[in-house]
Amino acid sequence: MNLEQILTFLKVYQAGSFQAAAEQLYLPQPTVSHRINQLEKQLGNPLLIRGKGEVRLTEEGKAFLPYARMVSSALREGVEAVDQVKSGASGKLSIGCNNSFASCIMPEVLDSFTTKHPNVSIKIYCYSSSELVRLMKNRTFQVGITRFSSNSSDLIYEPVYQDQMKLFVSPDHPFASKGSVQLEEALREPMITYQKTTQYRKFLEMTLTQHNLPFHVKYETNNLAMIKHFIKSNNGVHFSAELYMRNEIRERSMVQIEVHPNPFPPSQVFIAYHDGELGSIDRLFIRHFEQSIINTLG
Repeated sequence: MNLEQILTFLKVYQAGSFQAAAEQLYLPQPTVSHRINQLEKQLGNPLLIRGKGEVRLTEEGKAFLPYARMVSSALREGVEAVDQVKSGASGKLSIGCNNSFASCIMPEVLDSFTTKHPNVSIKIYCYSSSELVRLMKNRTFQVGITRFSSNSSDLIYEPVYQDQMKLFVSPDHPFASKGSVQLEEALREPMITYQKTTQYRKFLEMTLTQHNLPFHVKYETNNLAMIKHFIKSNNGVHFSAELYMRNEIRERSMVQIEVHPNPFPPSQVFIAYHDGELGSIDRLFIRHFEQSIINTLG
C-alpha cells in the first residue's frame, strides 16, 4: 500500500468513474485501474463496485474512506508546513492560556516560535480555564492551552503532556533531604495552593476529600509567581506537576518530592481548538508547541 494508491482511490470516488479520475490525474486509465487493484489486493477486500456509469463504494470501501481522507489531509498539511517554513510564515495568531502558562511556559515557546517565524503577529489572552472555554466558543481566539478539558462537543482537546503530581518544597525544608514522603505526613505541613475559584483548587480538594484526608491551607493565590515565592521562602508545601517548576528544579531553588500513596490523577496539558477551523498559522503553532513540550520533558 502506498500514497499514490490511496490518493487514486479518493480521486476515483470523488470523480465518480475510473475514466474521469484518469483525466483529472493526467494518467492512462489502465494505470488508475492498476493502482486500485493493487490497493484492494493488499487490503484483501474490494473497495469499489465497478459497473456502468458511476462507481460505488463497497462496505469495506466505506470503512476505508475516512482513513484515506485523513491521509490526504495530513499530506496537504505537511505540504503547507514545508511551504510556510520555506517562504516564511506570515499572518496572525491568537492564543488563549491561563496565567501559569503565560508566566513559565509560553515565553520560551513563543521566543522559539517567533525566531522561526518573525512575520507572524501574535495576540495572547490570559484567563482561567473555565473562561478560556467560553471565549473559545465565542471565537475570541482560535487556539487554547489549558490544564483541563471540558465536555464541550464543539471543541477538540488534544492531550500534549501528562505527568504525576509531586510535592515541591524549599531546599531548607526538612523534606528536602528525602526522596519521598508519606501523603499524610505531607498534609500536616502548611499548604500553598491556588484560590478556591480555580480548577486546580477544586481538583485538589475533591481528591483529598474523597480520600478523607484533612489538610491545612495557609497561603492561597491565583498567581504562580507568588506560589513559587512562598515555596522558596519555606512557608509551606505545594502539589504540582514538574512542568511548571522545571526552571526552579534546574536552579536548585526548589526540591521535588515523591508522595506515597499518590491519589492525584495525572496533571495534563491540552491544546483546544474548533475542529475544521484551524488556519495554516494555527497548525504551525500547534506543531511547534507540541514539539517544545517534548523537548522540555526530554
